[in-house]
Amino acid sequence: MIERKTEGALEILDITNDAATAKIALQGAHLYEYTRHGDVPTLWLSPDARFETGRAIRGGIPVCWPWFGKDSRYPPEAPQHGFARTAQWKLVDTEEPDTSTTVITLAVDHTDIEQSWFPYRFRVLVRIVIGRTLEISLQTKNLDERPFTLTEALHTYFTVGDITSVQIRGLQNTVYADALDAFARKSSAEVLTVTEETDRVYLDTDHTLILHDGALKRSVTVGKSGSRSTVVWNPWIDKAKRMEDFADDGYKTMVCIETANALDDSLTVAPGATHTLRLHIC
Repeated sequence: MIERKTEGALEILDITNDAATAKIALQGAHLYEYTRHGDVPTLWLSPDARFETGRAIRGGIPVCWPWFGKDSRYPPEAPQHGFARTAQWKLVDTEEPDTSTTVITLAVDHTDIEQSWFPYRFRVLVRIVIGRTLEISLQTKNLDERPFTLTEALHTYFTVGDITSVQIRGLQNTVYADALDAFARKSSAEVLTVTEETDRVYLDTDHTLILHDGALKRSVTVGKSGSRSTVVWNPWIDKAKRMEDFADDGYKTMVCIETANALDDSLTVAPGATHTLRLHIC
């Protein structure tokens, strides 16, 4: 079942099938809830998240496009993580191939965006498959006569029972850029645990990761394609207190594992070409 509703100032899709429930805001093509029946939510949503026009929702899976973070090619006033996450997307298709699967496709193109930072013709599709597993694809089509370069991410916030009992497996012996140390390149041979503020871009990564949660006694598999970088983020104590839409203790129950093309992993899309970034969570 797919119902159109509102949450705050935003129009949303409220989805229920035999496998899971989900909610998607048309602003930003933003999946902010996905919960398998009988389980705790897979995605984390801040209790202080704001559903306001022109403001990104804190939690779920924001779509960062056509740049990730703050890109030096754009002026300081350009929005953090690009304009797609606060754009109004169009619902272009819905499918229910069986009682346990719902497929939602949303689109945005250059005619929907009032901005001058990215002066190209383009079309972007987000396709979300909600079932016993979750699959999201972010497809970029260059409709222009010139190539363009972009960075991007599916900025996934995962629910955890207790951040101190979390291990992220699959990033051992991988070089990362530490955003908290002027993007210095570092490496660790250990399974990743989060014990302080963490903001890292792991480079040259295309393999599956495992989020092991000792408190919830579950493991979440994070697979991807079309991506060569992975971002891991937790604001920890001090930064959580500085963010107005983030509960002071919210850092304890979340971690971001972001499927990305960021920093050195920028993409150049030729005229008429398409690039697809895919995320699979099970």
